[in-house]
Amino acid sequence: MDGGADSATVRGQGSETTAPSAEAERPPLTGRIYYLLGGTLPSTYNAWISRDLTGPGWRRRQAARPFSLMLPFAVVFALLPGQVAVRAATVAFLLVAGAGLGFATSGFFRNRRLEQHGFPPVFSANDDDEDDE
Repeated sequence: MDGGADSATVRGQGSETTAPSAEAERPPLTGRIYYLLGGTLPSTYNAWISRDLTGPGWRRRQAARPFSLMLPFAVVFALLPGQVAVRAATVAFLLVAGAGLGFATSGFFRNRRLEQHGFPPVFSANDDDEDDE
């Protein structure tokens, strides 16, 4: 198949939207938080979104999302009363599970987010199904 899972470009896009550029408009902090939580950003941020989902380090950024969403729960469990060892083990489990699930599902969620913002997926869902057989 042309382009691996870590391909820096999305099939079907011109180089003007995937090439790293200094003029790619970055969303404000509230927009990035909304994007982190799964929201769709306006098309003015398409160059930034494309670079986020297809540029170098995309898998690490995708894996960091579930980890960062798990952080508030880990803090709550750390502050609950109980034995320190139990609280520490619970926090460690939540954070490791969040990071692990993030890496395991990064390709699927990257394609979902690409389609959500109007870009073609890097690999089709049928490619994943054929591997399972």
